[in-house]
This record gives sequence, C-alpha cells and structure tokens, in this order.
Amino acid sequence: MFAATEQERAMSLGNEVDAVFRREVKSLPAYEKAQAAAGSGIAPPVDEMNQLLMGLVIAAQRSLHLLADRIEQIENAKAR
Repeated sequence: MFAATEQERAMSLGNEVDAVFRREVKSLPAYEKAQAAAGSGIAPPVDEMNQLLMGLVIAAQRSLHLLADRIEQIENAKAR
C-alpha cells in the first residue's frame, strides 16, 4: 500500500512538471515554428530561440519549486 502511494506521488509530480513545460514552452508561438522548421536545415530566428530558452528556464525553475514543495511536504509528514 505504501509503495503505491509513493508511486502515485511520483507520477503526480511528473504530471505537474509536464503541465508546467506544456504551459511555459509548448504554448509559445516560437515552439510551433521551431517544430515546423525541424529537419529543414533552417535555423529559427534568434528572437524565437531566446523565447524558447526563456520558456525552458522558467519551466525548469517552476519544476524545481514543485519538487522542493513536494520534498517539504514529505519531510513534514515524516516529522508528525
């Protein structure tokens, strides 16, 4: 029972991280353009690449905050 709970928590965190990346990166117009240009040998404009990079940075930062919050919740639960 305990293992399933831990697995569910891990999957839940993974889903939350996926949602963050979807919201911060895949929703950018630059992401769609980069996907369309993939394999064409044509590099997207620098501004669009900067938007993608910034989206990745924000998504990574928010994902790390989610992980830190989850660790804090686990530590608090163990302390009780």
